[in-house]
Amino acid sequence: MKTSKLLNLFLILTSFATIQASAKVFENNQRIDEYFEVLSYEKTDFEPTGTVCERVAVREVESLYPSSNYDIKNSIQYDEHKTTVGELDVVIFNKDSHKVEAVAEVKCWRSFQGALKKAKEQRMRFLTYLNKNIVITDKDNKVYSKDVFKNIQKYFSISQDGGVNQGFDFELSLDFNELMELRKRLLDCRAQGRCPKRK
Repeated sequence: MKTSKLLNLFLILTSFATIQASAKVFENNQRIDEYFEVLSYEKTDFEPTGTVCERVAVREVESLYPSSNYDIKNSIQYDEHKTTVGELDVVIFNKDSHKVEAVAEVKCWRSFQGALKKAKEQRMRFLTYLNKNIVITDKDNKVYSKDVFKNIQKYFSISQDGGVNQGFDFELSLDFNELMELRKRLLDCRAQGRCPKRK
């Protein structure tokens, strides 16, 4: 009798865990669909594996920096002597002051520790070059004064889902495999000419 009760309890717990896992998979698949609908309109080149992560990050940090008060830019590069020496993945401008309030390095790698190390190295490189004669531009070739980047209040790191427990400051809602699935769908629709176009 006791064995039967234990077996029933085990089956109930197993079923509950299975239902939870299935619900999470459904929720994340739905999120992949939602991001595909948004990102498939972009002219962004998703061939570099980190790009999809950055584009998702731009949208998810809006929970911290709402668009009513902030302008979030992706991929701002800095050059020295006409040579690109680095890139800032996510840059957050305060709309009132017109200055940069925060900078985030986005790294979605299989190795969290390797990614976090790289993010910290890139942050230190920018801080070093900020004291040199660099030219800072965005993807639209808009040039920014170095003064705009002085007194940045926060530098933070972003990873795929699961990164906060590994030392990252912020994690996305999708894990590495889900981000790569999203990237694959975006590349496939582009290659096959099936990506939707804005009317």
